[in-house]
Order: sequence, then C-alpha cells, then structure tokens
Amino acid sequence: MTLTMELVACPLCGSTTADHILTGPDRVHAVAGQFTVVRCRTCRFVYQNPRPSAASFAAIYPTEYGPYQSTPSTTHRLHPDLAMACSFVDRMQPQGGQLLDVGCGPGHFLKALQQTQPQWQLAGVEPDTRAAAQAQTNGLMVQNCTIETATLDNASWDAITLWNVIEHLADPVGMLQRIRTLLRPQGLLYMAVPMLDSWDARIFGKYWTGWELPRHFSAFDRASLARLLHSSGFQMVGSACINGRSYGWTASLRLLIQDRIRSYPLRRLGEALTYSRPLALAISPYTALAVARKRCTVLTIAARIAP
Repeated sequence: MTLTMELVACPLCGSTTADHILTGPDRVHAVAGQFTVVRCRTCRFVYQNPRPSAASFAAIYPTEYGPYQSTPSTTHRLHPDLAMACSFVDRMQPQGGQLLDVGCGPGHFLKALQQTQPQWQLAGVEPDTRAAAQAQTNGLMVQNCTIETATLDNASWDAITLWNVIEHLADPVGMLQRIRTLLRPQGLLYMAVPMLDSWDARIFGKYWTGWELPRHFSAFDRASLARLLHSSGFQMVGSACINGRSYGWTASLRLLIQDRIRSYPLRRLGEALTYSRPLALAISPYTALAVARKRCTVLTIAARIAP
C-alpha cells in the first residue's frame, strides 16, 4: 500500500508558518517512514506536517490496528475503561436519549452502554469496513461511512461521542461544527483526547504513546482544546481521567524500552515488567495523583453548545 504525504496549514488557525518539534517513526505498527510534528507560530497548535493524505489511510491503519479489533470476552464483566465511560455519560445525562458514537470501531462502547444503560437509543458511524461489519454482526445500528456522508438527521441527537477520534482528523474544527448541527440544543458532545500537557507526555517526551505517529494528526493541550471547542461553538461542562489511567505511562515506557534496549532478552524482560502487578502497584501513587489533577495521558470531556 502506497503512503503519500501532503503539506498542510495549521488545522486550527490556517497559518502556514510553524516550528519543528520532533521527527520520529511509527513505533506501534512500523509503517515505513519518518513523521514530523510542528508547532504553529501563530496559535501554538501542535500538528503533524507533512501528514499522510486521505488516499494513504489504508497504509497507516493496518489490519492489526488495535481499536478495530473485536475482543470477545469470556466474562460478563466490562473492561474498566468502558464501565467508567458509561458512568461518565450516566452522570451527565441520566435520562438517556439518542446517542451517536462517531468512529465506533467494532462497537465496544455501544455494546457496553446497551448493557448498562438501556434508556439510550444507540447508533454509530465507522469508516473502516471490517470494524463496521463486526459492529453490525453484534446487532448494532452502525453506518459504514464517515460522518460527512452518513444519513443523519440534524438536531436529533442528545449525545454524540468521539472516543479517541479527534486527534486522527484532518479537519477537527469542521468535524465539531458538523456535530453541532446534529445535536439537540441541550445535547452533549463527549470526547476522549490524548493531552500534550499530561504528565506522561512530559516524562516520556518522544516516547509518549500519545504521539501515535503517523495516525495522530494533532496533539492537543488544554489551551488548544479550549480553542477548538470555542471556535466550533462549544463550551466544556465536565472532565475526568477515566480512559487508560495508567496505560499512558506503561505504554510509553514500553516504547522507550523497545527503542533503547538492544539486548533481546533484556528487552523482553523489560516489556514484561510493564504489564506486571508490582509495577502497577509501584506507580499507583503517581497514577492516583494524575487522576486527581486530571493529568493522565487521556482526558475525557463533556461539552455543550455554547449559548
């Protein structure tokens, strides 16, 4: 599959002047090439430039891409991240309503919400054919397309979710403006977003798992996320660290170990340590403080259409 790159302007302000931050490889799926991240000189937004073109998406999202995988469970217990995401939505909107999950993959969140909060009527949009087919096989109403081409009624949704999606998009402002037209006046937008000003990002630098080059086109911090919401007509009404609370730290450590340790036995031992219970216990005070201060890798937010 061919990978073609294109030069782009800042996705937030349109400026074409930027400063280099880092250049690095695909540390997760080994897509060939080196990928560059820059900071806009005008608004300070951080984004990938040049970035893969739309025609290259099949090349940067391989068959084994994690979020597209179906993970059937042998137990009725929900994954903690899914359980907390459902609880976050329930705290914000206990009455339920119509919910649309954009970039729903094989439907893990939709299935979890269906099980835990039956007051919601659910639908999804997923551009990947394999993931959408799996969601449909699981009995979910999922359209295999982008939100731009989906058949959706305006002002008809009480909640729209973007779980780890916005950083993948070429036009994040355009996406949120489209979502604003779909939401009812009192509806809520939910997003989970990797945060460049998280403590994990500051500790691990170029090895931070949130870079996810070349699939992440943007890297948000609190200031740029606020600008994105404001320019799209939203205001934040809630936030929490609920997604992969310790994963950002352990996954980043794995990337560092894989790159820095040349000895294969030592590298495998180090990787195994990142999954271990003793390490989880050792970093638990850090994780607890990061959760309390909302400085984990991923921040989950709820936003309402601004008056």
